[in-house]
This record gives sequence, structure tokens and C-alpha cells, in this order.
Amino acid sequence: MTKQDHDWITLHRVRFAAPIAARDRSFPALPGAAVWRFCPQHTPGADGLTTLTSEIWGGLGIWDSRADAEAMLCDPGAAMPWLAEAVAAWHCLAIPVSHRGKVNWRGHVEDGTAVRPAPADPGGPLVVVTTAGFLSREDRMLPRIRLFVEGVSEVMAWYGALPSNLRNDVFNGPDGREGFTCSLWRSDEAMREAAYHDGRHRARMEQSRAGLMFDHSSFTRLRALRSHGDWNGDPFAELQEGAMT
Repeated sequence: MTKQDHDWITLHRVRFAAPIAARDRSFPALPGAAVWRFCPQHTPGADGLTTLTSEIWGGLGIWDSRADAEAMLCDPGAAMPWLAEAVAAWHCLAIPVSHRGKVNWRGHVEDGTAVRPAPADPGGPLVVVTTAGFLSREDRMLPRIRLFVEGVSEVMAWYGALPSNLRNDVFNGPDGREGFTCSLWRSDEAMREAAYHDGRHRARMEQSRAGLMFDHSSFTRLRALRSHGDWNGDPFAELQEGAMT
């Protein structure tokens, strides 16, 4: 398949019947994907670190062509046979329109090059993907990591209480590479209000700028083209219904 001038991204949220521990089971990378992340949901443990165990897992695929991404969306079970074990799953095709920051998705930290955005923004529903990483997980880093784990839980709970936030979730990388957050928004303006004005996110970002949290991070905005499945209902159907009322 001819490589295009920008990436295509598929997003997946899978709920299994029972929790799955990353230490007990691994899921293979998908053939044809430039990047594939499949990670357990952010679940803090008693020690303040993430357990890497959850019944909910999230997937993110980066594809060189729309045809490959469409094939993934049309028949995700062919690429992810473990979907046969799922009790619910949601899948989305999206175009990245902006990307900045550092992320380790390919086994090394990339600075602004992990995702190739489209040259023009086609408009449409907004999805935001963020990442954060640490230079090491040595004992001396654990207080910062615990602070980060706490902050992620706090910010996402706060986002979830906002009427402007359709859905959000966080998935932690089990293999030394970053996972990702995924949030769906009613509008670009609503996302900017939540992320950059007074609130939980801004307060935690100020801690990061003070050097108290992660060592690097990235931020990607995407336009959702279409989706199907169940993420506590159909979030983009809700958005369309809201626009018609």
C-alpha cells in the first residue's frame, strides 16, 4: 500500500468479562500498523502505582494509508482475534490534525515525529490523545510516578464530570513504552476551556512545569471520521443528537 502524506489512526476500547493482568498475558502487535499500542486501563493499586490489570483495555493503531485503517475498522476481529472474548468494544477511525511533544511508542523517544498530521483540518468531532513518560522507573523516581498516577486519576474524573466531555479513558503501557489517554469532546472550545483554564488539569500541568511529575509528554488532536460499537453507549451518536436538539 502506498504511503500517504499523513497518518490515519484507529482507536479501540475493549471490555473483557474479567480483569486481565499484563504480566500474565500479552497481545501480539498488529501486522501492517506503523505503531500498535494495546494497554490496560489506568488502575491505581494500594502502593500508588498502576496495577497493569483491568477488564478494560485500549488500543491505538497508526496506519500509513486510509485503506489499511479502514480495513481495521471494518473488521477489527480479524486483526484482534481476542475480541471474541470481549463483552463490549468500541472502534473509531480518525485523522490526526496536530501533534507535538515527545513520546516513546516505537522503542525510542521521538520528538514531534511520532504522528504525521494531515496538512488541513477537515473538521468534525474532536478526539484528544495525550501521553506522558519517565526517563526511568528507579526507586528515586517512584514519588514522582505516584504523584503522576494520582494526578491522572484526578484529572480524568474531573473531565468526566464536565458536560462538554463525552468520554475519556487512560491506558498504561505495560512494556516500557507509553500508553495513552483518549478523550472525546463536544467542541474544540470546550476542550480548551477544560485543559487550559482554571481547573484540575491546569493545576497538574503547573506541577509538571515545576519538575514534579513526568519527564516528557505529547499531545495529539484528531478528527473522528466514523465509529461503531459500545463505549457506554455510542458517544458520537449522542453528539449528533445534541446538535439536532
